[in-house]
Amino acid sequence: MKTFLLSVLTLLSVTAQAKKYTSYLFAFFSNNTPEGEQIRFAISDDGFNYRSLNDGKPVVASDSISLKHSIRDPHIIRGRDGKTFYMVLTDMRSSEGWQSNDGLILMKSTDLIHWQHTAIDFPTRFPNLPGFDRKNLHAVWAPQTIWDPVERKYMIYYSIGRHDWEYPTDDPKFNQPYFKLFYSYANEDFTDITEPQLLFDFGKASIDGDIVYDKRNKEYVLFFKDEGRSVINPAGPNGGWRTRQGVMRATSPSLTGPYTVEWRHLQKPRQYPVEGSSVFPLIGSDEYILMYDCYANGHYQFCKGDLKNFEYVKDTPTKGNFTPRHGSVIQITAKERKRLETYFGY
Repeated sequence: MKTFLLSVLTLLSVTAQAKKYTSYLFAFFSNNTPEGEQIRFAISDDGFNYRSLNDGKPVVASDSISLKHSIRDPHIIRGRDGKTFYMVLTDMRSSEGWQSNDGLILMKSTDLIHWQHTAIDFPTRFPNLPGFDRKNLHAVWAPQTIWDPVERKYMIYYSIGRHDWEYPTDDPKFNQPYFKLFYSYANEDFTDITEPQLLFDFGKASIDGDIVYDKRNKEYVLFFKDEGRSVINPAGPNGGWRTRQGVMRATSPSLTGPYTVEWRHLQKPRQYPVEGSSVFPLIGSDEYILMYDCYANGHYQFCKGDLKNFEYVKDTPTKGNFTPRHGSVIQITAKERKRLETYFGY
């Protein structure tokens, strides 16, 4: 009975807190240089238009948290208690090459300003895991966090590429790195993870998973990118599906799958390539924003919809101190916004 009452009180506290959210906080990095591969924050009133904090400069120095002294793909969430924040990032410096990354970073904060951090190098952390050695591991990309209500733990999921999974493309000189989505569970202190388990295999390369629970349909929705050079995925309809580097959707009644793929792209028609999709709810609405990185064109794109279908709304500017790359958004209170603006300023 005591445990039940505590659960009810926690739920009521989180629900009350949700009614107070007034703004959006966007965590992102800005470009493929060491200076760009840093955590930056921006604030929005409507979820579509943002203004950078700290005059666009980093809010956390990458060399203080990362083994590679650079980060990419920050994903931020609010914890179940409503007052703890978790952030996970790719530990990578792109100037060292796209096959130079072997780990991720876990971060935890109670004020969005000061963060504890742990860098996890997979070959070191899992030395006896076949195929995850330094020579064979291609990359560990784009981690994200979600609460697993069954396991009652935070699940961290991410893309893994391995050299022994590579497959041929139309270019006989080029093999495509094969990425699959894996997951681990974080420990209570958010400083370590369990051994990777397979979450989703698209049949060809897929990266940048983003999972949202659809309360209306009582299912988990996995948004992901069909990665790499355009090839035929034999798992698709009628025996094939030509990948295009777009945002796709899969669903499952269980967080850990299996997921059923919907064979279509969700981004603005004819907008390719895109990556780093992130979906978050609009304040005071039952609609969601789908945003993604149009990395070849130097801007972000925002769409709005119901978790199944989305319509294009706008692009971000391509200049100034808010030029985001792959990031994520959470809702924040007026008090949290004031604290961030007071500490970092614009």
